[in-house]
Amino acid sequence: MATETFPYSFTVNASRVIDKDEGVTVEPDAAGLKAIAAAYDLDGINELKADFVLKPYRKAGVRVVGPITATIVQTCVVSLESFESRIKLDVDRTFEPHSSKPRKIRDLNEDGEIEIDLETLDPPDVILDGVLDLGAVICEELALSLDPFPRKPGVEFDGTDEDEETAPEEIEEKPSPFAALQALKDKADD
Repeated sequence: MATETFPYSFTVNASRVIDKDEGVTVEPDAAGLKAIAAAYDLDGINELKADFVLKPYRKAGVRVVGPITATIVQTCVVSLESFESRIKLDVDRTFEPHSSKPRKIRDLNEDGEIEIDLETLDPPDVILDGVLDLGAVICEELALSLDPFPRKPGVEFDGTDEDEETAPEEIEEKPSPFAALQALKDKADD
């Protein structure tokens, strides 16, 4: 997240979360909603709100917990109609300041192969210059939750085409190559 650019930014000073939890509500304005929708190929975003709680994490880190709710407008890949859908995401992410000490690689086994335990938490993201960008967190979580092939509820792809409906009749009229071989075999037996 440190080197990426995002269409929306809402920064907070990470050092202010020291001893107690702090609630932060993030609601992008119309320009922010439009920028996010354009960046992620959405027809629009009618509502987007994040109710985060910033909690102290280890010595100088921050844990971001809370829901993101959004009402987005997408185009159905089957009917090409715009439709509205509601998204609710539960965020639980940790952030730590950049350390000058390199971390020990714990995922390598004796053979030098990477082993990943899917049950463990993701490693913390990096806080740059004491600033935490909650807008970037919202954009990442939203982008990861979007269906790349959105389908309007109740719309199904029937898989038939006018040309395909006549094709099976044409196939039935042609004799099978095995039928020709069977006729030759029957002729030889006589």
